[in-house]
Amino acid sequence: MVAKLEIDHKEVERQKQFRRDLWDYKPVDHIPVFIWPTWTYGHTLREQLEDGEVQFEDNLRTVEKCLKLLPDDYIPWVRVTPGYMNIATMFGMQVYWSDDPSQPPGIEGHIIHDLKQVYDLKRPSLRDGVLPDALQRLRRHAAELPQDVYITGIDSGGPLNSIQDLVDSSLLYTGFYDDPEAVHHLLDMVTEVQLEVYYALVEAVGGIERMTGIDFDPAWAPEKYKGFVSDDVCAMIGLKQFREFSIPYNNRLYAPWGSGLMHNCGPNPCMHSYLEHTPKLKGLNLSYLYSHNDFKELGEIFAGWGMFNILLDNEFEPQQMIEAFTYMMETLAPNVVGVPMCFVDDSWADSDVTALYWEMRKIADEYAANMKWVGANS
Repeated sequence: MVAKLEIDHKEVERQKQFRRDLWDYKPVDHIPVFIWPTWTYGHTLREQLEDGEVQFEDNLRTVEKCLKLLPDDYIPWVRVTPGYMNIATMFGMQVYWSDDPSQPPGIEGHIIHDLKQVYDLKRPSLRDGVLPDALQRLRRHAAELPQDVYITGIDSGGPLNSIQDLVDSSLLYTGFYDDPEAVHHLLDMVTEVQLEVYYALVEAVGGIERMTGIDFDPAWAPEKYKGFVSDDVCAMIGLKQFREFSIPYNNRLYAPWGSGLMHNCGPNPCMHSYLEHTPKLKGLNLSYLYSHNDFKELGEIFAGWGMFNILLDNEFEPQQMIEAFTYMMETLAPNVVGVPMCFVDDSWADSDVTALYWEMRKIADEYAANMKWVGANS
């Protein structure tokens, strides 16, 4: 049975066209303000991630609440994930939970302690690890929520992120120099596994058009920009290693879906090679805390083209978010669009969530007025 939600289909379609224009740098009257709720409804984060039933119920309640609280810029979405460690569990890694149920899970130890072990590593299937449960959750969300509610991917990471889970950390970084052939062998296998996972996600929800994007970003991406790869490792390596060990494997994940975003919390030592991806990288998903010092230079690199979804997940107070968005506008305009993604938790009163939107909207209007909309005549 499909849940009954009071969703205005025409409004959702209007919001989607607004995003298409924004991403193509056609004039819009404001930069969208994205509100990212992390409401728990009395459940711990561990319960939400471990229990598919709890996750579905809380996702449904969040959509209902957002429809009431958010006055604009809202395309209904649900985030479906057991955590970030999905690919690692397929290779036999065990999930690690700390004693704090509000902390997300990680993985326990490593399975590669000598790079020669990569040649004996068995390629996993879609029946391994947490993936069967994740696919079942996706199917349920797709079947029981209206078509106007869009679904995220499960946070599959990226090739380098995944092998960092599998390989002892120091061994990975020395392996770039000491045994690059073994690193490439492992990256090739992990990339093929992640591609298989991506196709399975799309099938589970009934098509890529039902997804916000192929991975964890909940902000709806236009049809030609659904690609997404996480590459936090590129914050810790140089340009040579990025070009050899990141870009070719990232490209294979973008290829089926077209261009899209790359997540790296920051900092961004490899930023000058970001646009060497094929297809050309459309933009970035960044942490404000770890990347704001790079905004000016990133804005020059992505001028007239890039889309930055900027996570305000360490800026806990409304005033901090307002100051962060002001800084984004001052450093990125008039060349690059930066969308603030404002995390709000259980400590926020409902009225404060709506008030935050309107305060951020003042900056969003000014930001758009100062932009160079280079796609105006296209």
